[in-house]
Amino acid sequence: MEMIEKKEIESMLIDFVPKRYLNQREACRYAGTTPKTMNEWLKKGLKQIIFDDRSNPKYDIRDIDAFMDQHKIGVNR
Repeated sequence: MEMIEKKEIESMLIDFVPKRYLNQREACRYAGTTPKTMNEWLKKGLKQIIFDDRSNPKYDIRDIDAFMDQHKIGVNR
């Protein structure tokens, strides 16, 4: 069995986000968007978790998925 080098594993996992609650940078990476767009999504109803005035907002992956599902459009044929 071939051994995988630590650097190779790290390079494979560099964009992997294994947690449910994300900070804005992680949420943008997960959704494939920018902070500017994420802020626009907040204005359109994306939910954010804020614990107190000093905490950084968190985003639930499930809320991001639900928001994106609500904004899907398709062409009727």
